[in-house]
Amino acid sequence: MKKLILSIGTLLAIMVSTGCDNQSHGLDYRVKCTIDNTMRHDSATLLVLEDDYNQLRVCGAQRSTDGTFTFTGQTDRPKVALIRWDNDSTRPFYFVLESGDISITINHGSWHITGSAENSRYLHYINLRNSITDARVATWQEYLKMAADSSLKRDDEVRMVRQDSLLNDSLQRITVDCINRGDAVGRIVKQRYGQQLDQQHMRQLQ
Repeated sequence: MKKLILSIGTLLAIMVSTGCDNQSHGLDYRVKCTIDNTMRHDSATLLVLEDDYNQLRVCGAQRSTDGTFTFTGQTDRPKVALIRWDNDSTRPFYFVLESGDISITINHGSWHITGSAENSRYLHYINLRNSITDARVATWQEYLKMAADSSLKRDDEVRMVRQDSLLNDSLQRITVDCINRGDAVGRIVKQRYGQQLDQQHMRQLQ
């Protein structure tokens, strides 16, 4: 009987130990960032915003000769993170750090990120923002072209002004909606684009 009790106790201890290990593994992250060699960054530092203290914490630093940087660790929830290049504090790369494998590719003028649900939402916002911005640029270029060849009419000008106003309002609204979610993506968007909101939409922030 004592042997049976001992066996059950041993089995329970193994189950508890295994459960803790699995929980720990579930918090693991691995961030692999690959940059275009022409960007000439020799070192990178991963920093994470700790919400409880509202301070950045250094989670890793690396040097690389091939443009690939890999960071590993653990996080209990999605957090605002950034990669700082060669100690340059003016042009960091923002993303959401969460458990699992995250792959980041950065080229001149573009970037892509996979392996993270929160970063997929962030990328969706960026793509939508870029689409609206491109449409505004196209409207402005149409206006300049018509003005240059003297084909610009009053109705055309009214139409393009209205179109630009609608596009700008859409850009402001998607930014407000994203920020008001209050999550890691919203905090990144607020940091990067919040200052571009006009007074009317600034008052809509929660």
